[in-house]
Amino acid sequence: MFQEDNREPIAETEKKQHSPGAWAMLILSCVLVLGLSIWLITILVRNSRANQPAETDPVQVETPAAPDTEAPETEAPETETPDTEEPATAAPDTDAPATEEPTTEVPTTEAPTEPLPEPTPDDVTGPADITGKAVKSGTVYIVGDSGYGGYWFGETQSARYCEAVSSVARALEGKADVYSLICPLAAGVNLSDETREAIGYSDEREAIRWMCDHMDPLVHNVPVWGALKSHNDEYLFFRTDHHWTSLGAYYAYREFCAVKGIRPHETDDFETYVYEGFIGSLYSYSNNNAALKSNPDTVTAYIPNGTNAMTCYMPTNGGYSEYNWEIVKDVSGYNRGSYYLTFVAGDQPFNYAHNETVTDGSSVLIVKDSYGNAFIPFLVDHYEHIYWIDYRSYGDWSVWAGKENSAISTLVLEKGIQDVILCNNISSTGSKGLLDTMEKIFK
Repeated sequence: MFQEDNREPIAETEKKQHSPGAWAMLILSCVLVLGLSIWLITILVRNSRANQPAETDPVQVETPAAPDTEAPETEAPETETPDTEEPATAAPDTDAPATEEPTTEVPTTEAPTEPLPEPTPDDVTGPADITGKAVKSGTVYIVGDSGYGGYWFGETQSARYCEAVSSVARALEGKADVYSLICPLAAGVNLSDETREAIGYSDEREAIRWMCDHMDPLVHNVPVWGALKSHNDEYLFFRTDHHWTSLGAYYAYREFCAVKGIRPHETDDFETYVYEGFIGSLYSYSNNNAALKSNPDTVTAYIPNGTNAMTCYMPTNGGYSEYNWEIVKDVSGYNRGSYYLTFVAGDQPFNYAHNETVTDGSSVLIVKDSYGNAFIPFLVDHYEHIYWIDYRSYGDWSVWAGKENSAISTLVLEKGIQDVILCNNISSTGSKGLLDTMEKIFK
């Protein structure tokens, strides 16, 4: 009992002793413990972050590892090159290295590999001049298996021709370019000087030189003789006819291109008609010489690419009728003496072709005799509008057509023609009767 009483007062006494200061001490202790805990937690957090660098500093850890983790970067230029090297995206050549600029190769691939032709000088010798005894047969001379018509130079008539051509050039000064193309004959190109002189024919090279020197400087002379002479080992003239072959006309066409400054076609660029067994005018003029008959010719006609369609006016019943024709026509059904009619319907007074593959408005007028027939097809591809007249009948056609006059310059101005080519064989330049006709329209 005594102890029980004794304990109870002790418990009461302790309550009384701790109640004022124990709470203060307890609160202070709690504050200190809380502060210490916060401090310790902060230390632990910092240490924890310090011990985990891979998570807190990814740049330092992953940067050196990038090549290892992205090994396919060896193919990266295929996907990233367009962003860093824009010019490479425009490169048309996928096989070219990126360091090679594609533009550096453009001039070499597109530039012409062959320069434009230059006019052939006339101081040339023939690789195959024909020599031998000339035998007169009818009005022609036969040397070997070929017939040769003649040309004799006359200063008076040649001067008339020069003035006629010059008159056209002066009438069209500043409005059209005028070209003179004098076509030599077979005797002037194929025969040696000795054989030609023995016959008594004039030197055609010297005659053409003289006429070129006596024309107005406005005239653009096309030097054909040298080109033909330098190729006289080729089939340039018929053996039985007074005309040149289409190959001879082709070399004249190349000379025109050289003077004008345009690129000619090659013979391989054309399709052809070929006619065997042609017997032409010289056979008739030779009184049907047996040597000529036994060596007939072959006519090859080159078909223009741009168009082969033409219109022409042919004489009918005292007047003229318009026909649709072909520039190079298949005449395999004609008699063999008429195969030269494959070219431009023969010698009609007025003719026209429209080449729709050329759209620049370019135009040409060829004033010609029959030598121009084989020459015209080569010009077609270079112009949009192609006109040609035969000066020997154009005057009469002009009257029938109701033209005010038949002057060449009038036709040129009416049609807006830019180039005029006077293409005639050299014998025409010395014929008084033909010169009379020329002078009526060569103005």
